[in-house]
Parts: sequence; structure tokens; C-alpha cells
Amino acid sequence: MAKLELWYPVKNPFIISQRFGENQVPLYKELGMLGHNGWDIVGNYGQIIRAAHEGIVTFTGEDGSGGLGVVIRTQNQYDYNGGRAYFKSIYWHCKPQSFRVKVGDTVDIGTVLAECDTTGKASNSHLHFGLKPVNKGEEDWQWYNIEQDNGYLGAIDPISYWNGNYAVDAMLILSILKSMVEALKKLINILK
Repeated sequence: MAKLELWYPVKNPFIISQRFGENQVPLYKELGMLGHNGWDIVGNYGQIIRAAHEGIVTFTGEDGSGGLGVVIRTQNQYDYNGGRAYFKSIYWHCKPQSFRVKVGDTVDIGTVLAECDTTGKASNSHLHFGLKPVNKGEEDWQWYNIEQDNGYLGAIDPISYWNGNYAVDAMLILSILKSMVEALKKLINILK
């Protein structure tokens, strides 16, 4: 089993304005958290947000406080705390009418999801990125946060999952690899 690997979902450069667990302010306590439950990544208004990993889109829409976002769940399990888990990533504060994916879409690393904005409880344009390990329930539609009672509504710090590369570059790398495979297939056919 492998560890989940995350690619940076925005590029310009990758700057964090608030990390996981920071700012133990009344707002987070009102929301039932000990502190910030994700990473706030600087993103200019309208900047493209890309998928940080492969998976399936399980949500696009509003959170009830005006925040717009996308949720992606992995289709494979990965190592987690000595066991295995699926993961869901959360992309929040998206620009209205900027969604490029819908529920049920399968996405690759680098797939365009939406654009950055200030929707919801945001004072400036950025991407709130969250990560939660989840397990499947008995029914297809049931998914449970493994860490629901950890003080961050099930979110964990994604710091150890980042691979240091940008999701936009993954698309280029995958395209080059695909071209190389096709060229290799042609060469094998010629050599036969």
C-alpha cells in the first residue's frame, strides 16, 4: 500500500497564509474547532484551482454560509496510521459560476476544478485546502470521517502529503509519459 501524494493545487508561487491548527480564535471555536482545519493558499481572484490528486468529485456547491467549494474523494485506499483509508480533499472559497467539474466526474491530478474567490467566510481571495481520511460505510453513499472527534471536524494536517510539485505540471509530465509510451509501442511494432 502506498501513501497518498498531493500536488500543489495553485501556482503563483505556492504561498501559505494560514496553516493547519493556527489562529485559535473565537470563529473556529464557534464552528466547533480548536483552530484552522486546513491550509489557506494565496490565490489571486479568478486563479485556476486544480485537483491535488486523482479521484471522484463528490460535491460541488455551497456550504450554507455562502462558501463555494469542491470535494474530491480518492478511489483507492492509502496508508494511514498503520491501516488503510480513503481520503477526501476540500477546495473552498471558489468563484461563483467557475466550477469546471460536477458530482460524479473522475479527475486526474491537475484537472481544473474552479477559480479562487472570497466566497463564504473569507476576507481575501484564496484557496482553503482541507484533507480528511475517510472510510466507506455499509451503503455506497455512506462515508465516515476517521478523525471526526479530533477537534478539526475530521481534517488532518496535509503537510506530510505534499510532494513539492504543482498539479499543473503533472498534466505536462503525464502528457510526455503518454507520448513516450505511444512512441515505444510504435517502435516495438516496427521491430517485430
